[in-house]
Order: sequence, then structure tokens, then C-alpha cells
Amino acid sequence: MQENIVFPQVSLPEQLTYEFLGTFARCEYGLKCSGFAKGSQKSVEADWDKFATSIDWHFARVKDEHFKESVAYLLTEPPRKQVLRGGRIEWQESAPDVNLPKSQQTLLMVRRVRNNLFHGAKVWSPERSNDRDRDVRLVSSALIVVKGCMGLRRDLEDAFSFRVF
Repeated sequence: MQENIVFPQVSLPEQLTYEFLGTFARCEYGLKCSGFAKGSQKSVEADWDKFATSIDWHFARVKDEHFKESVAYLLTEPPRKQVLRGGRIEWQESAPDVNLPKSQQTLLMVRRVRNNLFHGAKVWSPERSNDRDRDVRLVSSALIVVKGCMGLRRDLEDAFSFRVF
């Protein structure tokens, strides 16, 4: 049995962890290459909010049941975020702003899932969740949503799939 030395304490299935992080990275690359970028000559990052508003009409009309269930889960059971309170890192409930378009709310939760996983909160933090089923469902839902969103714009789907460049 090969030991997982990259994420030695992650409670998620290794394949799901790699698939989510790899898919998210491809998505950010695709966004930046498709005009959904913000920054300057010093740095650039994916403009998730601009992308979310550009797909909102299509997002609301997706018929796939897994996609709709994943969106509902991310919005009704949103991932918590880490905050600094009194010099200590703590988890805080943080629902999305209901005044934003649903696509923007959802993609914000997808980014939070990514941040919690990538920045170590789900791996090394003593406050990490012990609720493996919830963590698996959050990451699985975020993966379904991000994959679904990439197909809502042809130009982004091409960049995401590396069919251009």
C-alpha cells in the first residue's frame, strides 16, 4: 500500500482530492485565457464573479439533477470559512449573500471549498472537520458544479479542455 505523502491527513478519498484540485486549476486557467481575468502587469487571477454573472441565465436553466442537487447543497449547507478571532483560527458559518445572482453565490462556495482544501484547513488544522461525509459531499458537489459551469460557454469549454492555445 502506497502512503499518500502529499495529503497525509486528508480525510477525503485521494482520487476525489486530486480530481477536484486538478479540475479547479484547469478551470482557473481556462477562465483567465477566455477573458475572465483581472489584475495588472504584476499579477493576474481568474475573475470568478464576472464569469458567474456571464453564465447566470444558463446556470438557472441547467436541467441536470446532479448539478441542481449540488448547487442546492452548497447554498443550503455552505462550507464554513476560517477566520482569525482573538489570535486563534476558528471556523465561522458564512452563508452566501442572497442578493447576488445564484451562479455567483454558488461559485463563491466552490471557491471556499477549494480554499479550505488547498490552504490546509481540511488537512493540517487542528480545527479541521471530523465530519468526513460532509467534507466528501462538499467537495463532490463543488466538483460537479465547476464541471457543469465549464460547459455553459463554448469558449471556456475549449480553454478548459486545452483545445485552444
